[in-house]
Amino acid sequence: MQLLPYKIQPEPTKSSLTITVLLSAILAVCLCLPSQVNAGVYVYITPDGSTLITDKPSRKKGYKLKRKYKTKPYRNSGGNAPYFAKPIRSQYDALIVNTALKYGLEPSFIKAIIHVESAFDHLAISKAGAMGLMQLMPATAASYQLTTNTFRPERNVEAGVRHMRDLMDRYNSDKRLSLAAYNAGAGAVSKYNGIPPYRETQNYVVKVMRLYKQYKKQI
Repeated sequence: MQLLPYKIQPEPTKSSLTITVLLSAILAVCLCLPSQVNAGVYVYITPDGSTLITDKPSRKKGYKLKRKYKTKPYRNSGGNAPYFAKPIRSQYDALIVNTALKYGLEPSFIKAIIHVESAFDHLAISKAGAMGLMQLMPATAASYQLTTNTFRPERNVEAGVRHMRDLMDRYNSDKRLSLAAYNAGAGAVSKYNGIPPYRETQNYVVKVMRLYKQYKKQI
């Protein structure tokens, strides 16, 4: 599956910057295989000033390599994902950026969510039955037409990002309320008129927001 490039338009008050994300068919196939290998992520500045994030090196004229890094698959044998307090160079970075921009969300925010939810283990399953990179419950997944291949990275991330987009719209782009609803449900947020007094939910919001700030420096 070839993911199409997406562009985010610059804000009126900022300098023109277009982010284009390319994910090759080879990477898309690899993401779906049970056996995964290390991959690379390359970040280029293109002649028009835009940023290109891709899994393949480019030799195009005028493309300046800003940074590159090796990625690593994170697996935990299907149990609850461990929490890593520091940023992770994920093999899904290009997919995350691509999908986040498609729905008008910050890639760093979505990456922080996936980090806390699954530690980038696409086969993660929680004790409650949440599935995949974005740890979607079956009912939530079904509401976004995700009823088959729920662990497939591009399908799982697509549904999870769409869900977060809806929550952000519902809570007027309040990230903390949206995260609380993602974790505990919109009903709990309505009941308490804010972040519920659940230790798990409150810790979840703190962890994601802390990582979000760190990932903003990278993406």
